[in-house]
Amino acid sequence: MSFSSDVKTELCKIRPPAGGRLPLAYGFLLFSRSFSVKGIKMQTENEAVARFFSRLISGEYGVECLIKAGGGKRRVYGIDVSSEADRLKLLASVDFGVYEGKINRETLRSDAQTACFIRGAFLACGQISDPEKNCRVDFSVKDKALAQEFRELLRENYIETNLSVRGSGYVVYIKRNEMITNLLTFIGASMRSLELIETSILKSVKNNLNRAANCDNANLDRMVEASYRQREAIAYLDKKGILQTLPDELIKTARLRQDNAEASIKELCALSGEQISPSGMNHRLRKIVEIYTERKK
Repeated sequence: MSFSSDVKTELCKIRPPAGGRLPLAYGFLLFSRSFSVKGIKMQTENEAVARFFSRLISGEYGVECLIKAGGGKRRVYGIDVSSEADRLKLLASVDFGVYEGKINRETLRSDAQTACFIRGAFLACGQISDPEKNCRVDFSVKDKALAQEFRELLRENYIETNLSVRGSGYVVYIKRNEMITNLLTFIGASMRSLELIETSILKSVKNNLNRAANCDNANLDRMVEASYRQREAIAYLDKKGILQTLPDELIKTARLRQDNAEASIKELCALSGEQISPSGMNHRLRKIVEIYTERKK
């Protein structure tokens, strides 16, 4: 099962609080595939969601829903309210078409009711990608005005979203992990919210370790390259009899590098027996390379 399917299965197990069944059903219905006199239909790939929707509508309104399973390898469950009288009953329950906006706020008088409504919306049209990858939540909404009102409702509950066009519909989406965990916690998927936080922390630690390893490798490469150039310069100056004419500290440093090809600058300082800093040691080696570069022209 996918992470999105796991989240929805967890949400279906939550018992709505007192006064929460209607907002939950309303969110389900309003964000379903169609919600009008002509048809009330919902479609999902999650069997638990299909059965939960059917039980909810039947228990809250006494309306029977027909569930049909179809598709090939990926099963799709369609839920249809076939009776026009039942459809009218459902539409009337939330004053659909009467309220001036798309979302009837009269049904959302408390935070708990709002959470139930958003939970229903997520179950009807939401998806969340695998947190192991780049986690993102999408709400596929058929109407722009509904999408904008829904974004405002989420914003009022500290969940910032974006809006994009997809085909003939719209997508209200969330990309920031902080906002995604806010959403999951608010609608009741607390276990999945904690899982997302844990995954995010592990990914951050792993990325930091990878960056540190890459940095160490880059530093090692630079050290090896610098050591090679230094030894090349020393060998040339030695062969041409130039090395012996240099100041004693440069001669001593050159011999130290020849005898310790893989040593770091700090290690050369420790081996020198002198009170010399890494910057001082580095300065001597650079001077040797500069003399080599001048003499080789």
